[in-house]
Amino acid sequence: MPDRNDTIAAIATPSGTGSVGVIRVSGDKALEISGLCFSGSLGPDTPGNSLHYGKIIDPRGKHILDEAVVSVFRAPRSYTAEDVVEFSCHGNPYILRDTLDLIVSLGARHAEPGEFTLRAFLNGRIDLTQAEAVNDLVRAHTGYAKTAALAALSGRLSGRVAELHSSLMDVLAQMEAAVDHSDLDIEFQSPETHLTSIESLIGGLEKLLATARAGKILSHGLRTAIVGAPNTGKSSLMNLLLRTDRVMVSEIAGTTRDTVEDELNIGGIPVRLIDTAGIRDTGDTLERMGIERSLAALEGADLRIMVFDGSRALDNADREIFARVKSGDCIYVLNKTDLPCVTGRDVLSVELGIDTIEISAAAGTGLRELENAVRDFYFSMGVNPETDALIANSRQEKCLRDASDYLKNAAGAIRKGLSEEFAASDLRKARHSIEEITGKTSADDILDRIFSKFCIGK
Repeated sequence: MPDRNDTIAAIATPSGTGSVGVIRVSGDKALEISGLCFSGSLGPDTPGNSLHYGKIIDPRGKHILDEAVVSVFRAPRSYTAEDVVEFSCHGNPYILRDTLDLIVSLGARHAEPGEFTLRAFLNGRIDLTQAEAVNDLVRAHTGYAKTAALAALSGRLSGRVAELHSSLMDVLAQMEAAVDHSDLDIEFQSPETHLTSIESLIGGLEKLLATARAGKILSHGLRTAIVGAPNTGKSSLMNLLLRTDRVMVSEIAGTTRDTVEDELNIGGIPVRLIDTAGIRDTGDTLERMGIERSLAALEGADLRIMVFDGSRALDNADREIFARVKSGDCIYVLNKTDLPCVTGRDVLSVELGIDTIEISAAAGTGLRELENAVRDFYFSMGVNPETDALIANSRQEKCLRDASDYLKNAAGAIRKGLSEEFAASDLRKARHSIEEITGKTSADDILDRIFSKFCIGK
């Protein structure tokens, strides 16, 4: 865990050349250190939420590094809840590096990844779900991903977790009172009442847990594998969806020998598209390795798009692949509708019992219907990023699942007629798991793992 007493500094804008670059400084000595290299008036009495124009000057040689506008934010009304100074310089990487080196030489320390947000968390300005939402917001590539991250940052998930925590504390307080004062002639809530409350809590947790799949998809993308027999047009379909020639296409079966991945935005949903090698029996070692990777991608996908070739008859390769995908979530596509039809939708409906989307990857038809099907699949999960609190990552999901399991243990103890001490012990464990979600109780190694994923300067 970094030393919180240090004053830290970092470039807060992306690398590369731009019109403006920002260097952020945070800590007790932010104003003092910044004042040593800035010609404008900066000092202990400088008010917060103020802007100052001046020059960045190296006090050792008195030479000017740049002109800048300096923003001052005073604790606790700043991003980190500490004194913060931000230098808005010209966006030249050379100028930014020189200015940062100067600030560090005057007493600041280079910030570690995510350290500004870590300080915001440690100083109580945001909780852990909000801190994670900052990183999700920075990395959001689609509208719904941004919407979900903003909602979490505003406290939507925190608020729902706080409601569950409050309800749990009410039950735990009643149960502990009954355990601690069992010798007094006082009528406490009955075990049946406790059981009803615990079951209600379990229902609330399970409802929130049901959002985990949809929430994690917005954070990491809907892994969608395009599968099918060789030469059905899988790579052409991927190029059509990406609207670029991302994958090499050939009429020769087995051209694609490895999985190829790329990301796209379909109706606000981030989709991680995976083109796979055509699945078939082959004696070619390299092609066989590619097929093994294809099968692994198929198993690990959230959604499969299986491609059939409408210009030829259905064969055993199609049926074997269909047998692999039919038990999971799959969209079926009938490709090459621009060619004379041999296998139509009616044939696939009769022989395999499936409905298909007709497309021509070569002519570019049927794309909108396929994209709508992908979008509809996401919303079939029963969540709305615009209104629902969503679990965003596996850490949050695990904490909630642990809490649910402890509550189920507590309910089981009550049903068996065991002493309330057994149920109370499980309720305390459930409380700890819920508090881990927002960071009310968190080990340093967990925090280090979370904030190491952030960019430097945030």
